[in-house]
Amino acid sequence: MPRIALFSTECAQLGDALETIIERHHDDIAVVVTSDVYATGRGGLLRQTHRNVRRSGLGFMTYLTCSFMLYPAVLRADRLLAPLRGGRRTRRSVEELCRMHGIEHLRTGNVNSPAVAAKLEEAELDFIVIYWFDQILRERVIAAPSRAVINVHAAFLPHCRGLFPTFFSALEPDTPFGISAHLIENREIDAGPVLAQRVAVPPAGRSVLFNDSWVNRAGVGMLDEILADFDAFLDAAVPQPEGGSYYSYPERHHIAQARRQALDLATLRDFLAVVRGTGATDSDGHRPETADRRGAGAVRPE
Repeated sequence: MPRIALFSTECAQLGDALETIIERHHDDIAVVVTSDVYATGRGGLLRQTHRNVRRSGLGFMTYLTCSFMLYPAVLRADRLLAPLRGGRRTRRSVEELCRMHGIEHLRTGNVNSPAVAAKLEEAELDFIVIYWFDQILRERVIAAPSRAVINVHAAFLPHCRGLFPTFFSALEPDTPFGISAHLIENREIDAGPVLAQRVAVPPAGRSVLFNDSWVNRAGVGMLDEILADFDAFLDAAVPQPEGGSYYSYPERHHIAQARRQALDLATLRDFLAVVRGTGATDSDGHRPETADRRGAGAVRPE
């Protein structure tokens, strides 16, 4: 069995995907590394809040608040209320899932620190799998696994590299919602050879928060297939074509464009749906016009 380190960021839109990945692969996962988003080089909560409001406006802060602040509070409340509901849980935190399955959990604001890199080397990893991680890996961490670093990015690459890919997928003309798995070979962002891609179209009329969760959950089956037959996907991997697009944090004109398109960033209805699970499955989102070429599973680049 392969030994895997899973890198991610615990937030509302990743809860469904992360729980599914850990439940399916807990026997193979040696360590889960989650980003401490307020201990990175971007600064603490107040500094980031000031910068985000100034750059992107209050609406974007509502989206971030649902993602990173309200979601942990809901997890705590769910845990406290579980005894009153016969132990039933709506969603478990990464820490709880790791404890249940005996997986080591590291939460860090600097994944490239000597201490974290040493832990990864000691784990004798075959793969690092990245699922929405907000830190750039440096050479020592990239070299830690014996086989590969696989990044799963919630866009149809080379479109929408960088941050908030489903938001920008909704804004870009003629860009499909999708999810891609590619190799990380250096510090370039979302730029390595593509192992597989999937078109994943969320239901119309939902918010960015909902779309994030839907697309990321739809990619779990693709990841399963890659891990089960990595050599075949590696043989078929292709460099990304020139062009595409890259985005960082949205500017106010992006938020205004979303408003003109009636695209909400987050709603209470969608936050509750994301916590419960959007209903996305492994096979969701394939466009009818590409079904013959893409099939029902992961797509190896042609």
